[in-house]
Amino acid sequence: MLFSVQASRSAVSMVAALLSLLFSTHAQDLPRPAVTDLAWAGATPELKVRLAGLEENVKIAVAANDLRSQALALDRIGALYFTHKNASQALKYFQQVLPIVRKLKQRTAEATALSDIGAANFALGRPEDALDAFKLALPIWREVGNHDHEAATLGDIGEVFRALNDQEEALHFDQQAFPLYVLAGNHDGQAAVLNNIGLVYYASHDKKRALDTFQKAFEMYRSSMNLAGQAQTLNNIGGTYNELKNPRKAIEQFQQAIPILREMGDRKGEATALNNLASAFSRLGDDKRALEYYQQAEEAFRDAGDESDERAVIRNINQLYADLRSSASKADPPKSFP
Repeated sequence: MLFSVQASRSAVSMVAALLSLLFSTHAQDLPRPAVTDLAWAGATPELKVRLAGLEENVKIAVAANDLRSQALALDRIGALYFTHKNASQALKYFQQVLPIVRKLKQRTAEATALSDIGAANFALGRPEDALDAFKLALPIWREVGNHDHEAATLGDIGEVFRALNDQEEALHFDQQAFPLYVLAGNHDGQAAVLNNIGLVYYASHDKKRALDTFQKAFEMYRSSMNLAGQAQTLNNIGGTYNELKNPRKAIEQFQQAIPILREMGDRKGEATALNNLASAFSRLGDDKRALEYYQQAEEAFRDAGDESDERAVIRNINQLYADLRSSASKADPPKSFP
């Protein structure tokens, strides 16, 4: 299990980061208050209150024929649903935003709405629809001269092609994104692209080149003190070492990544790294340690609500138990009686 990394303005994984971009900062664009704290509201009762308030704002804006406020409220509702893992509902609201901002001729807002739509479709397992939306957003970012967002959208397109297992196209778009991040001075964006290029090499069975690229990404994340990026690339470096049959080096990387992910509260990321750590110990022949970390990974995936990966870890545990029984049987075969 490797990590794909999205830059700070990535529609695929961070729609909330897009909210401040619905309206640009140019004078002719629409004013927009900061809403990051709203988008990441935690408790369900609070979420319901916020959604109800925003729905009321939509009704007021519609009654007043205030398209700007209507678009803003709809976008906030969509972002709330998306960040609370309801991409289907989020998509409905993002799709309502798009025709409004087009009517207002707000190009930056249009590109953001398209990116949101792409993100929601990607989360819903509709990569082709996501690709269509991202490709519509891309020329608008170019038109408005936003290199950072153009690069992020190229990265999003690359992410979709990776999901479609088209590594050549993924690499093509990632390589276009990198110089734009350099131009924008976005070091985390550069690191994210390097990581994702490493994923392409990994999937293409060029593990040594993947390792080199992951290590470059890690150094960039370390220089910018981005702990999340460091943890994700450490996991990828470890996974690559494990595939290169160097489990000891792999273990070193995973053991560095896990406390960072734990401190960040990234339960799913922690679970992934624990599973990979177990795999490395299994490769070393240390089945006891492998079982210990598989069990920790199972619990972490359960806490994260990831049933699919939880089942995968359970299969790993069952296989390990089967291997242990087989080894015990060979070491002490049953006696035969006349």
